[in-house]
Amino acid sequence: MTKKLFFSFIVAIFLFSCTKYEDGPLFTFRSKTKRIAHSWEYAAIIYTETGISVTTNLPQTIYTFNSDGKYEESTGYSGTWKFKGDIELEITKSKLGDSTQTQTWEITRLSNKELWLRYNKVDHHFKTK
Repeated sequence: MTKKLFFSFIVAIFLFSCTKYEDGPLFTFRSKTKRIAHSWEYAAIIYTETGISVTTNLPQTIYTFNSDGKYEESTGYSGTWKFKGDIELEITKSKLGDSTQTQTWEITRLSNKELWLRYNKVDHHFKTK
């Protein structure tokens, strides 16, 4: 009985320590590149300091991350993306005639159907398109 309890404890610790992101997922067999390589649309914007959550009248922009590191927005921006470490996403983009912009976002959740990014104390929740 003691061995079973010890084994269960070890398995529980392993499972709960697998996640890299603040909000999960807890465990996945898909690489983070495969999980992010989709077209994404807004599901919510959450202002973390006030707790205000916006789920209506969201930006209509579609964000596309390709598995080869290319990035596109339906607004005409294009560029590249890459992971920086375990929890950061760097996006470098430009629009014809504009200067190049680079932003680093914190990933708080990355699943096959949900992408949650934090930038300047604002959480941006996306769902697959």
